[in-house]
This record gives sequence, C-alpha cells and structure tokens, in this order.
Amino acid sequence: MKGLLLFTLSALLCWVSADIRCHSCYKVPVLGCVDRQSCRLEQGQQCLTTHVYLGKMWVFSNLRCGTPEHPCQEAYNQTNNKLGLTYNTTCCNKDNCNSPAPRPTPALALIFFTSLAGLGLWLMH
Repeated sequence: MKGLLLFTLSALLCWVSADIRCHSCYKVPVLGCVDRQSCRLEQGQQCLTTHVYLGKMWVFSNLRCGTPEHPCQEAYNQTNNKLGLTYNTTCCNKDNCNSPAPRPTPALALIFFTSLAGLGLWLMH
C-alpha cells in the first residue's frame, strides 16, 4: 500500500514538473510584448528574462525558455562597451514565472503614436 502511494505521488510530481511553461517574447516600450508565445521548459532548464538598458533607460526585454544550447545564466550589469548597453538576466523555474506585464491597451498605443505624429508635424512647421 505504501509503495503504491509513493509511486502515485512520484508519478504525479513528475507529471506536474514536466510541463512547466515560460513566456517567450520581445518586450519593448509602449507596445509591450511583441510576438507573445509560450514555450515548454526542457528538463533541467529554466525560464529566463533579460532586461537591456542604455544607461538607466530600459530599451527592451527578452523572455524565453532556456535550452541546452543556450541555458539561463543569471548576470547583473553585464555591459557591451561598443553599444553602451547593460544586460540583466534572471532565471526561474516555476510555471509562467517570467510573466510579462499585461498588454497595453491598443487605445493607449494609438494615443501615443497620434500625439507623436502631431508633435512631428508641429515641429516641421
């Protein structure tokens, strides 16, 4: 009886842990996640999120599943001197743990781009 219970719990644990999903997208200012998808985490891998900054200004983020070829390796303040970019990468291994912020509303993006276009036209005159 104890053996059957132990086997059932082990099987349940393997089933639950085998289907961990991560978010996968490029997240940019104003638009949020572009090409939002979900990926299934491979055994022994982690979800990752890399935030890229130019100085203190956030430029974009990359969310994805780690793979054996490109596993997640946490890094903070990793810099690219040629471009002046700073990278911060975090890893996690729970279901949807690298969740992006909610998608911005289309109306907000439309207002932003309309305002930007109006400003451009005003500056041209």
